[in-house]
Amino acid sequence: MPTGPDDTIVAAQPAKKKRVRPAAIVLGLLGAVLVAAAALYVVGYFMAGDKLPRNASISGVAIGGLTKAEATERLRAELGVVAEAPIPVVMGSEEPIEDKLDPAAAGLTVDYEASVANAGVGRSFDPRLIWLVLTGGAAIDPVIAVDQTKLQQAVAGLAEEHHSEPADARLSFDGTEVKLEPGSIGLAVLDTSAGMLSRAFTEAKGRIDGPVSLEVAETLPEITTKEAEQVAGEYAEPAVSGPITLKAGAAGSFTVTPEMLAASLTFAASDGDLVPVLDAKKLAAEAAEEIKKVESKKPKDATVKIVDGKPKIIPAVNGTEVGDEALGKAVESVITKSGEARTADIELTGAKAKFDTKDAEKLGIKEVTGAFTTYYPHAYYRNVNIGRAAEKINGTILKPGEIFSLNDIVGERTRENGFTEGSVISGGVFKEELGGGVSQSATTTYNAMFFAGLEDIEHKPHGLYISRYPPGREATVSWGSIDLKFRNNTDYGVLVQATVDKSKNYDEKGSITVRMWSTKTWDKIESSKPKKSNFTWGREVDNDSPNCQPSSPVQGFDVNYSRLFYQDGKVAKKEDFFWRYNPTNKVTCTAPGR
Repeated sequence: MPTGPDDTIVAAQPAKKKRVRPAAIVLGLLGAVLVAAAALYVVGYFMAGDKLPRNASISGVAIGGLTKAEATERLRAELGVVAEAPIPVVMGSEEPIEDKLDPAAAGLTVDYEASVANAGVGRSFDPRLIWLVLTGGAAIDPVIAVDQTKLQQAVAGLAEEHHSEPADARLSFDGTEVKLEPGSIGLAVLDTSAGMLSRAFTEAKGRIDGPVSLEVAETLPEITTKEAEQVAGEYAEPAVSGPITLKAGAAGSFTVTPEMLAASLTFAASDGDLVPVLDAKKLAAEAAEEIKKVESKKPKDATVKIVDGKPKIIPAVNGTEVGDEALGKAVESVITKSGEARTADIELTGAKAKFDTKDAEKLGIKEVTGAFTTYYPHAYYRNVNIGRAAEKINGTILKPGEIFSLNDIVGERTRENGFTEGSVISGGVFKEELGGGVSQSATTTYNAMFFAGLEDIEHKPHGLYISRYPPGREATVSWGSIDLKFRNNTDYGVLVQATVDKSKNYDEKGSITVRMWSTKTWDKIESSKPKKSNFTWGREVDNDSPNCQPSSPVQGFDVNYSRLFYQDGKVAKKEDFFWRYNPTNKVTCTAPGR
């Protein structure tokens, strides 16, 4: 037994054990795992060949045991049938629109090579793929590729193609049948639809069977089809369900038919409602023949006529009529009723003349302000044509500011209008035409206007001087080309009186007199003495036309004259006139038999 230095007995001590730390254990285990994993990776790496694991499939397409090329071809053939098929899309909910979209054109495709690569084919440094090899493969999703630029362009194309504005529903009549044109919703495809398409294609793994609902903005019309149907049932159809009888008291009654109503009814959008509009004026025109049954007489405007050589006011006459407003109110009161209830009373109104007696009195037609008479040699055609023109001109009333047009008043010179053939000047020679002699009526009217002081708007003297007319103060006319026009530039009305004293034989001349009746605004109006100058002579002409009229030579010359307006004994206004007459040729008719 051992002893200490002081010979004390010391007990023997046991030997100390070595302590193992936990961190070392973990590190050891981890190292073992890594070694095992590395071993497995090495095994898997060398196991991986050019074929896919036996259980590999992509989106339901079995590709185990195939080479990469074979697997890609099979996947493209089987998955491509659905992945490359047009994608059905639907836009809108109220009135959905269907269409189809080419996924490839929209940038939505399956990357077949990348998909096969992800299934574990060939050696790889990616441990996930090695794991697939070691475990025999698995079912995986395809790789989806999205080209955002193409996708946005495709959605923009859909938006442009299917964009529409809302359209109101409409009501109308075809005869008496109510026609309803349905309303339509406005549609706008939104840009966010691109994301919806991308997600749908990606989440469906390229197998989109049902339509993809795109995001749209829909705008309802102000007048919907349902609202139009309601108006049709409550108003349009009852309106034309039968005739309406309107009673005008002792005057009797008349009928408004469904056809008349349909022709006068329209439907208009107003503040979001479809409102029926009855055009009473049009209805009155449609029912004009029926309305005559209860109207007693039409109104007549006041006028002024020459009676016993003096102007006399012919008073206006008011009538009784069915007024448009009264017609509309009476019809609208029963238009939606049916059967015997479609009967209403209507009050006749006094139709007033548009130009009443007081208006006629204000015209101040009381005295002759200008008059002129011309004479003509006896000829049948002159009696007929000058007389017919005077008949047309006589009684014309010009209110202040109105314009007299001889062609408008007399009309075209035709047999139907009461004219016959007579001599006219055309191209410097006389020939036969319908209406010959009417220019004498124009000349006489012009001179009466001249001395009445009215405004000369259009007049043209003859090209050849005719001695029975004052030089320069002539007015030839021709239908459709040359007219006589003057304006009533006074504050009073003007009544034109035209009378004819027809010639009875070759020894007696006929005459036409035109008077302007009004109120004088000038003391008097005169013409200065015509001044002739620049005399010329014609030549001798042979004319073989069957319509030739022989004529003697007459000098040509220039003429100047003035219209003088007198006030307080002196000239207050002067208007100058000038005209140049061509010489008259000596015409010898050489046609056989002349």
